[in-house]
Amino acid sequence: MSDIPMDPMRELIEEYALGILDDAERAAFEARLAQDPALQKDLGATMETLGALAFSAPAAPAPQLKDRVMAKISAGAPASAATVLPFVAPTRSSRTPIWLGAALAASLMLIAKLSFDLRDAQKVARTAQVAVTDQTRALAQRDSTIAQLTDPAAELVPLAATGDAKPLIKAYVNRARRTMVLAASQLETLPAGRAYQLWFIVDGKPVPSVTFKSDGTGHALLGGVAMPAGAVAAAAVTVEPDGGSPAPTTPVLFVGKLATE
Repeated sequence: MSDIPMDPMRELIEEYALGILDDAERAAFEARLAQDPALQKDLGATMETLGALAFSAPAAPAPQLKDRVMAKISAGAPASAATVLPFVAPTRSSRTPIWLGAALAASLMLIAKLSFDLRDAQKVARTAQVAVTDQTRALAQRDSTIAQLTDPAAELVPLAATGDAKPLIKAYVNRARRTMVLAASQLETLPAGRAYQLWFIVDGKPVPSVTFKSDGTGHALLGGVAMPAGAVAAAAVTVEPDGGSPAPTTPVLFVGKLATE
């Protein structure tokens, strides 16, 4: 015979699973359960067994369990009174203790919140990065445009209006770099689907270049416009469909003659 004393808490596993412990016994058992993985495992196995018994052939419970259950029933009701227990359809008990299930649910909620916060932080970081990138690009473009305008090699070429138009367009041509900066003011706002298009006149023929629109205040600034190869005699502006046209489809609004190369 073993000299190892019987653990009193293990004798309460079945009563706990059946829900017949009193408050003091249940509190003591759950306090131990929270710190004893072996007890948790045994409780899970007991609940699994009890649940399976409801759907299997009749089986006799352990004699000790029957004695303890009958003792509790006798202690809780007068001998002269018969206690009628309502029938409750048996359900398959979870192997997970109640406190462990609650802890798991709380953990899942915390993980979900942390995941949401992380996604939100990543979204804010990406938005900030895009803003910084756009600002850096705008500053670089501004500095490049200023450098082109102040370059001693830049040649100012006004593009005069061919009709009654009031807008003023100036081109700053750098023949050494084969680039142009175009600055416009008082431009008319064009209808949807239409844009201004710049043309270079080479050997008497128009060569298509970039399209542009005003910024809503009548201004437009194009920096680093590449000039085509060959002897560029003039620059002109027409109104074309968005995306540009391979050949002018409307009369020239502005034109400026470039000095002979």
